[in-house]
Amino acid sequence: MRKGYLVVEGHGEVDAAKNLVTRLWFDLGLPHAVWGAPQRGKGLNTRSGVLRACEILRSERDCGFALLLRDEDDGCPATAGPETAAWVAAASLPFPAAVVLAHREFEAWFLPCIHLMAGREIRPGVRIAEGTEYPWDPEGIRDVKGWLSKRFPPGKIYKPTFDQLKLTQWVDFGVLRTSGSRSFRTLENALRFLAAPAALKVYPPPRP
Repeated sequence: MRKGYLVVEGHGEVDAAKNLVTRLWFDLGLPHAVWGAPQRGKGLNTRSGVLRACEILRSERDCGFALLLRDEDDGCPATAGPETAAWVAAASLPFPAAVVLAHREFEAWFLPCIHLMAGREIRPGVRIAEGTEYPWDPEGIRDVKGWLSKRFPPGKIYKPTFDQLKLTQWVDFGVLRTSGSRSFRTLENALRFLAAPAALKVYPPPRP
């Protein structure tokens, strides 16, 4: 069976992104799909890094479609997304691929759901402070990891390799959809594209 493959940057995102994508795929009611083990890529904000990632994907003989996911930090996903997609298109992969840039960080997708996560044990002795809420634009904050650390118990900090998967498992897609997160909407559109790519090979369509 042909599989879907993810390429991510961080160690914590390997398991977290797969959990997010596989649950969201099911939540969207898309046709059954199997996802392979995520791959880590370096320099996914550069043409050379993206082309290296494409070669990793090409080497997966059972790859039927692929998703490249990275943080966009301070850039503009509306510009950087199509630019990155153009680099993917230049690799001429034999299967459809999509690019999603989390603005500003993967962890920004936690913020609309933070009130649902507060008080729950993430790992022994580590919880987000009771009553924590984030009523503002979830994509408007810089350094979400630092923001989370300030809501952890004294002496504890947010660690992606330990905490990212658990918090991802607690994300409520309904809440996230109503938050106005543009990058999450892009992720949903990317998965719909991969499920039914039609004539296109890459999402979003590279700008002329």
